[in-house]
Amino acid sequence: MDIATYIGKKLRGVSGGAGDRCIGVLLMCAFSTMGYAKDGDNVDLSQKLREPAHSSPIVLSSNDSLLWSVNPDSDSVTITRTDTNQVVDQIMVGDEPRSIAVTPSGRYAFVANAASNSVTVIEISYQNPEKFSAELDLSAFAKGEIVTGSEPRSIVVTPDGKMVLVANSSQDTITIIDASSHQIIDSFDLRRSRCNVGDMDRHFQPGALAVTADSKTLFVTRFLSFTSAGGVQRDDFGKEAVVCKLKLDSERSTGKPIFAPKPIIMHTQETGFLDVNGDPSYAFPNQLQSIVIRGDKAYLPNIGASPTGPQNFFNNTQAYVNVIGGVGSYESSLGALNLHLGGRDPELGKQELYFANPWAIAFTTSKGEGSAYVVSAGSDLLVKLKVYGDGSIGFTEDEDTTGYIDLNDPDNSATRGWKAGKNPLGIAINRKGDKAYTLNFLSRNVSVVDLHQDQVIDVIQVDDLPEPGTLDERLLVGAEMFFSSRGNFVMPPGGMGANRDRLSEKGRQNCASCHSSGLTDGVVWQFATGPRKTLSVNGTFNPQDVTDQRIINASAIFDEVEDADFNTRFVSSAGLLEFPSPCIESPPIIGITESRIDPDHGLVLGEWDSFEFAPCIMNPFDKPNANRPQPQVQLPGSTVLVNAHDALVDWQRYSVRTPNRPMTENELAAAGLIPVGGLNDSAVQKGERLFKQSGCDTCHNGGKWSRSQKDFVSPPAPTEIASEFGVPNVNQSPYLYRFLFDIGSFGLNVPASQNQLPGYPAIGGAEQDSNGLGALGFDYNGDGKGSGYNVSSILGAFSVPPYYHNGACETLMCVLADEKHRQAGLEEGESDVLSNRANRRRLVEYLESIDEQTVVF
Repeated sequence: MDIATYIGKKLRGVSGGAGDRCIGVLLMCAFSTMGYAKDGDNVDLSQKLREPAHSSPIVLSSNDSLLWSVNPDSDSVTITRTDTNQVVDQIMVGDEPRSIAVTPSGRYAFVANAASNSVTVIEISYQNPEKFSAELDLSAFAKGEIVTGSEPRSIVVTPDGKMVLVANSSQDTITIIDASSHQIIDSFDLRRSRCNVGDMDRHFQPGALAVTADSKTLFVTRFLSFTSAGGVQRDDFGKEAVVCKLKLDSERSTGKPIFAPKPIIMHTQETGFLDVNGDPSYAFPNQLQSIVIRGDKAYLPNIGASPTGPQNFFNNTQAYVNVIGGVGSYESSLGALNLHLGGRDPELGKQELYFANPWAIAFTTSKGEGSAYVVSAGSDLLVKLKVYGDGSIGFTEDEDTTGYIDLNDPDNSATRGWKAGKNPLGIAINRKGDKAYTLNFLSRNVSVVDLHQDQVIDVIQVDDLPEPGTLDERLLVGAEMFFSSRGNFVMPPGGMGANRDRLSEKGRQNCASCHSSGLTDGVVWQFATGPRKTLSVNGTFNPQDVTDQRIINASAIFDEVEDADFNTRFVSSAGLLEFPSPCIESPPIIGITESRIDPDHGLVLGEWDSFEFAPCIMNPFDKPNANRPQPQVQLPGSTVLVNAHDALVDWQRYSVRTPNRPMTENELAAAGLIPVGGLNDSAVQKGERLFKQSGCDTCHNGGKWSRSQKDFVSPPAPTEIASEFGVPNVNQSPYLYRFLFDIGSFGLNVPASQNQLPGYPAIGGAEQDSNGLGALGFDYNGDGKGSGYNVSSILGAFSVPPYYHNGACETLMCVLADEKHRQAGLEEGESDVLSNRANRRRLVEYLESIDEQTVVF
């Protein structure tokens, strides 16, 4: 049935016939004068109206003729015609576009701009690829932008084309926009809803959106997981994921367009791998960036977290696709498929690789049997799955083999150089199910994949790469080091050794597996020094003075950002060699010529232009890890060789953006929004005064919002270093004791400890290291050194829960309930103004308002 017949049929409510087509043609002509559908557009509304919708950074038009993709680095969107794979337009939008949605009629595109707190509206006047024309809709809004709330990161248009739904990550709200008038209809506060299970002071942080085909139900993912009832941090069974189900009413017959929130809980699953002790391991779903509805099921690619330990490369993060059944009726979790299990025995002719950071999923069919493809954002792979008639998913071959397509294979002319697909974050599959498009963030291109042959057939450059020799080029290389689980480096002529796959063991994980967008996964891990929350990188450097750096780790065990190479070698990879091998001497430590350091992993090399030998010495303090020999990367079209390790540090120095604070009630009202989920302006002002009065600025000051500051040139003097030497059954790691500050948080909220906060659950991670020894944070040997922790940054703290080194608190109200902490910055005789709960609530409003624009103390 063509579109004209379909429209006539819908109006008459009968089967399509010749008369219906006549009516439809007349109406289409009328619609074309209003800019809805144009001759030659072939917009298949009948197909579109039957399909669910989901948020994505890349989408196809209703007739598959146009491909829309976002470019976060250049603040633009690119439109590509799919018959020739040629770019037809690039339109500037707001700051850092993250998601795009196009109305079923094709008249408008809506772009969620995270950093500018807005949605850009693009009016499409002609959709035919031969004569494509679109521009910003300036009829009602300056720059074509609608302010929706802080950090809008996902957007979707309901399949009936009537509403636009926006997930404001920092605001904890959903904004509803009328798709025709572009007026804001309503806002829904997720934080104060039933879906924020456990404690409404938690930051819900909505991640992804999906709407059922009948436009009656919305699903919103909570990006990070929180502890479950009775759960504790640092435990594989301690946390649960949440998806919020909401009813939609585009006609507003009930008076509200969005209502009836209901949480859907997803629990820990067995990973299918054994831990180092030979016991089954488990992981909970986390970082829910995507949700896609197909039939009566919803599919959620995510990064499963397994924090109990001991940490090992095959037992840290997992590649989960969780499934929810009963969509639209009585939803329930159906568990998860761990994609990593399908990497154990690769297909013939392919290398053993794992599927780090599954970030999006798409299907070749809308029902029945077919295939699914999942983008592995860390490993630059497109993972193929089998879809059965009932919607369940499995591997393409057997229990340990599933197919994959390498988007970044230097040995394949279709995927090297300009054609390499790096860090895929989104996927769209056409209606025939024979072609996929992956949006590759770091290479700024789109890979076109033939799904009959499962191979890349073309690559579209949708945005420019940086000019050679610029800081932007170095930062892009640094981002590649941060977001890649593999890594491809320049091999010098005649060189030997591994110049690929150095960033983890066979692509298991990358920095972003735990530091999403350079922030945190919210997980407390069982690390070598004790329970440690994944620190957010945004507080490492002062955004106003990038030479101002914090000391690293909760126990100040590192002094250089380069020390993260220990994680690459000993956590994400297999660690030390079984037997020593020749190495390169590392002055000032000489006389060592053999080492168990693996030469094939990490970014610290034994010597320049050589991958063959490892350095003989790598340690936290005796020899600096900065400015050492390292691999180099050459971007396509550039003659510049960029030092990979230096670039990684510079990316953290310059490019990790602190999320925008929530907008205040007055700011929301001024933007024409219902002031739902906004900070109270008066409370923020009063909270700022309380911050000073209560002495918080004693420790949390300056642009890093932490008094921790590296004030020496590495290596530190031996007198700066201490350990708990001489005490049995206690961790012996060296630390920089001068940077530790004791606020009585050792053992805080740990079950059965004597250090509990009244009214808050005992969820803190137990104070043991990965070997079961006493964790750092306490002066065991009585030398006056070792009690306390490195002062954490509170820059953007609202967006990076939980709090304290062991995750003792998941809300800022819990943090302020800690009397020892509150009084740590007070002089003798000063009163505790925060003993009053109302004052604590005001101070929380201020703490939630701190971002890079906040005036520092």
